[in-house]
Amino acid sequence: MARNLIYAALGEEAERGMKESGTVGFLPLLSPVVPKSEFDDRKRKEWRGEESALGPHAVERFSERWSASLDMPFFTETSPAKGIIGTLLKHFFGKSASGQNGSTGQYYHMMHPAADPFSESLLGQKALTLNFNINEGANVRNWPFVGGRVKALTFEQEAGQALKLAAELFGQRRDADAAELGSPIFAAENLRCDYNNLLISTGAISRTGSAPDFTGFSAAGATAVKPDKVSIKMENGMEDALRLSGAAYPDRTRMGEFKVSVELAIDWEDPANGFSSIAEFRDWASGAGTTNLFFHWDTGTTAGSGGTHGLIIDLPRLHRTGGEPEYSREKDPMITLKYEGLFDGTDAKYMMGLMLMNTASSI
Repeated sequence: MARNLIYAALGEEAERGMKESGTVGFLPLLSPVVPKSEFDDRKRKEWRGEESALGPHAVERFSERWSASLDMPFFTETSPAKGIIGTLLKHFFGKSASGQNGSTGQYYHMMHPAADPFSESLLGQKALTLNFNINEGANVRNWPFVGGRVKALTFEQEAGQALKLAAELFGQRRDADAAELGSPIFAAENLRCDYNNLLISTGAISRTGSAPDFTGFSAAGATAVKPDKVSIKMENGMEDALRLSGAAYPDRTRMGEFKVSVELAIDWEDPANGFSSIAEFRDWASGAGTTNLFFHWDTGTTAGSGGTHGLIIDLPRLHRTGGEPEYSREKDPMITLKYEGLFDGTDAKYMMGLMLMNTASSI
């Protein structure tokens, strides 16, 4: 009987296309979706003195590429290379400003969109290798998908669930398979982000440090938001181009426009104190306006001598895009409030900011 075994590990390539299968972090997958290899195989259509009605005589391969969608529970670190989950996020944004809290020993990694992520001062020639280990009958082999880019991140949180991260990747080619990496090591359970340790706020957010590379945040005094579930989708518009460069795979990545959208499923109510979904709906209906949302997952697990592992997503300026109330005779009415990000050029100096707190000195 064949085995049923899949695991993935991510590594950062020093140069795009040069696989990294040594220094890796293992990613726990929620669904066993094998990366999709795409080949441009074309039947030869030339006239060569052959009877064309009898069918094509040859096929040529013109190019290749791959794509993958990884669904995983979100942990603040990976293992054994603890900073790799931050590396995945960094390759979406294009940059990271890291530092250490001198009094607690906690490391923070502040990320926000970079206009030119592949400049030499930022990512440069780096890319990602997705090492996909899968059984081939009774044996397990590592399929290295090299030259990886991250084009979208979606954070989904529901009550009673762990925070889920869906990462959409694409890349150059599947390298030659090799022996399985073996002995996968995953992050400790107390580094998992979930609904128990999430606080969502709107209103006054205090940011420490110089924009946009902040060193800390506080939501003290802000209004708490308590939805049933939330979805945050981030996109950067990246796409690969196949050029006349002598390579049979894409060797140029072009940037698009950064976008972020949010959906909050919440009770349709207007409380005397606190966040009012009805007030949000009225503000949307009255004209084009803006608001903000702040998300903080604090695991409570110490990172250093005082700070804790966690994740912060700061969306300083959001345009309300609606959401109609949903009525039912069987239950209380709900509404799914929808928002899209705008660039905040005044305070935050970004459309979306993300801070990862852990014990990794670099990502």
